[in-house]
Order: sequence, then C-alpha cells, then structure tokens
Amino acid sequence: MINYLFILIFIGLIFLIILQKLIETNEIKKFKKINFFSVYLSLFILSYISISITYYFLGSPNISKSMLLEIKEKKQLVKKEQKQRIDKTKNDLKIIDEMLRTDPQNLNLLLAKASMAAIIQDLETEIETLKKIIKINPITNVKSLLAQAYLRKNDGIVNEFVKRMIDEVLLENPNDPGANFILAKYFNQNGNQNKSKNLLLKVLKTLDDKGPWHQIYKDELSIK
Repeated sequence: MINYLFILIFIGLIFLIILQKLIETNEIKKFKKINFFSVYLSLFILSYISISITYYFLGSPNISKSMLLEIKEKKQLVKKEQKQRIDKTKNDLKIIDEMLRTDPQNLNLLLAKASMAAIIQDLETEIETLKKIIKINPITNVKSLLAQAYLRKNDGIVNEFVKRMIDEVLLENPNDPGANFILAKYFNQNGNQNKSKNLLLKVLKTLDDKGPWHQIYKDELSIK
C-alpha cells in the first residue's frame, strides 16, 4: 500500500512539473485555457486509473520481508505435514501387510493397502493390489480404480489397454465417474474435443457437488 502511494505521488509530481514548464514557456497560451485544463485533467485522471488497475492486477510488486517469511513458513509447514502423512501411511502399510499374511484374501485390508499405496504414490503396489482384489471379486468400482492407476502410470495417456478397461466398466456401470473421466480424455486425445466436453458436462450434472469428482470435473472443464 505504501509503495502504491509513493507511485501516485511520483506521477502527481511529474504532472505538476510538466504544468509548471508549460506555464513558464507560455505554451498554454496556444490553447484555450478551458480546453487545455480539461484535457490535462483528463490525462492526469487516466494515468491514475491506469496505474491503479495495473497495480491491482499485478498485486503488490514489492512484498515485505515479513510477508516472504510468512509464505516460506507456510510452505515449510505444508511440506512437513505432507511428510508426516506419508510417513504415517508407510507405517500403516507395514501393519496392513502383516495382517494380510494371516488373511491374504481380506478385501477390506486389500482395499486399504491399495488406498495407502496411492497416497504414497507407489503405483506398482497399488496396481498389483487392485489386480488381486479383482481376482477375488471383480468389483466394478475396483476395475475403475485400476484403470485410473494405469492412466497415472501412463502419464495421463489413454492407450488401448486402458480404453478396453473403461469400456468394460461402463458396460457394467454407465455412470461411473472415473471411467467417464478417462473416456472424455480419450475423446480429447483423439481430436474429439467437443465430444469430450459434452461428456464431462453431462456427467458433472449427476455428481455430488461435495464429492471429489465434482471438483475434478470442474477443473478439467476450467469451471470456477
């Protein structure tokens, strides 16, 4: 705010210096005084408005050291919390593995393991665990999760293998948000942008606005 006031004062001084020079050189006499001062005042106001708008959109160009320190501390806190969460998840994963040794086909334990593997971004463990679950019980939701895991492994590229997986999921559950999201990506990657957008918009209307998929769809559609 202080920087902004200094800028405005500086611009005001420039206009005053210019006005003084024009008066000293009798340049004002070449124009009608009323017209001159109207134009001069308009330029002065326009300059202030332009600077204000620029400052607003750029944000404060000069951030104080205290603000920089606060931002740095917040980032460090977030990183610390993320590390603590990952460390806790890794420990929990070890406990789950111990429990699975005595009960290897426990679906709840396997689902928990797949979820934890996703949190720590261990894709291989996540994929292998989801495949084990499907062998025991081919649940449609788990097939969708497996397709999503393969999509992440492919860096967001929907290859034919993933496409076949979501086709199977959508035959069983046409409203599955994960499979439809991947299908929209497939359309987009194959040049059908309108078809992709229309599918996302159609499914978005059916999603719970408090659920995670609702925001994911909005982000994909660039909807605020």
